Amino acid sequence: MRARPSLRVSLLGLLVAGCSSDPVAATPPTDAAVTTDVAVTTDVAVTTDVAVTTDVTPTTDAGAFTLTSPVMANGGLLPVEYTCDGVGHSPSLAWSGAPAGTVGFVVLMTTLARDGLKWNWVLYNLPATTTALAVATAGVGTSGITSDGPALAYSPPCSRGPGPMTYTFTVYALSGRPTLPAQASQVTGAVVTEAIRTLTLASTTLAVTYSR
Repeated sequence: MRARPSLRVSLLGLLVAGCSSDPVAATPPTDAAVTTDVAVTTDVAVTTDVAVTTDVTPTTDAGAFTLTSPVMANGGLLPVEYTCDGVGHSPSLAWSGAPAGTVGFVVLMTTLARDGLKWNWVLYNLPATTTALAVATAGVGTSGITSDGPALAYSPPCSRGPGPMTYTFTVYALSGRPTLPAQASQVTGAVVTEAIRTLTLASTTLAVTYSR
């Protein structure tokens, strides 16, 4: 009869041992390694250097319009032959590179004298096909009146200074035919200069000096 209390005690001990188990032990670990460092590439190579051509070469380059002469150089001396100390012929001239749209040319020879600007040569109505003038040119274009003389032709320099005088030959490329007096004797250098002011596409010069 004493064996039963011993059995109760054993069963009670098992129950107590089961109740004393830590329920937290069944909780899964909370120290789990979580990766929070996400590599994000923010340096994106963007090409912003775009090659843009701003220097546009025009189809007509007025800077290429040049005047030369086989008998004298720009900045040089006017040969005696083309002055009143010689035979007084007009010198030969040549030009090239006239801009597109040129319909004619005007040639003026000027000098700045003590009493103002003078014209030694006024030649207009030169067709667009003209690219040169021969020595003592004739039969090309129309001659206006010069300051000295006066004459409807080339007037060779006769100035006596003081010192060397500068004579400038200028060729004007025109976009249209200037409106000028019908009588050549009324067409002075000043009249031509004003008439071509709004028609000039380009001009080129050659300057020489002469001293008597």
